[in-house]
Amino acid sequence: MTFCRIAICSAGIVIAVSAGRSMADEPVRLTHDGAFKFSPAFAAGGDEILYSVHDVPNRVTLMRLHLSDGHQEVIDKTLKSHQLDPIESADRRFLAFCLSSTSPQTVLIVRDRQEKTESRYTPMDARATARGPRILPDNQRVVFTVSQPGGQQIASVDTKCGDYKNLTDSGGTNCWPDISPDGKQIAFSSSRGGSFNIYVMNADGSDVRQVTNEPLRNMRPAWSPDGQRIAFTSVRDGNHEIYISDVDGTNLRRVTNHPARDDYAIWHPDGKRLVMVSQRAGDTDLYLVEL
Repeated sequence: MTFCRIAICSAGIVIAVSAGRSMADEPVRLTHDGAFKFSPAFAAGGDEILYSVHDVPNRVTLMRLHLSDGHQEVIDKTLKSHQLDPIESADRRFLAFCLSSTSPQTVLIVRDRQEKTESRYTPMDARATARGPRILPDNQRVVFTVSQPGGQQIASVDTKCGDYKNLTDSGGTNCWPDISPDGKQIAFSSSRGGSFNIYVMNADGSDVRQVTNEPLRNMRPAWSPDGQRIAFTSVRDGNHEIYISDVDGTNLRRVTNHPARDDYAIWHPDGKRLVMVSQRAGDTDLYLVEL
């Protein structure tokens, strides 16, 4: 990418200086507690970030960060089990997350704040897990990863956690789904070809297309608000870094370049910024990246 910097010389003449640039500006640190964090998601139109944090030695908790003043709060103080991967619908009616259990290991929880109900999908195996829920824009279904008989696949249920449907049916591991802004496509990561790469399919599981083709891990895709690009984590250069490409895999751009791990990128609703989880200060915190 090329950018122009405006400068004023000693004679008072404004000149434009062009320079090549391939990465974003230095990220801004949003949290400073250093606790292990993962699975951030924007809420309230971009004013808040939901995430999971290892806040005490024996529990992972759902947190809400208010960007206006940096205030952090526990989403549900009554829960004592591990709480993972929070997501809210755009209208804030639904909150979905995963909750640790004894058998299976994790279950999917969907709360309907309007009807004041809580629904649960329980995977069908003692060691099975449900992870990474995403709510369709029309609030009709929840897409998530489930490991149970048949392997680890992408599936969906309605918001009452009924009408279960498998969206993938392949070998390898299928995980980390994210839904396009129009609700018509799902990006996900799969090891069906031997290594983790990014794929895109229609919301009903049809027409699967491969986006990346790398021998090393490409994970956790996130759709841009305009639906034209995907951000993801890749170790193609030997370290966990954030990349962006068009939906078809072209116009690849490396966003971060740091010896520490940069991961879990999500787009701000304005499409001009990303939030990621990074260990660049020696701890694990949320960072804002200007694109």
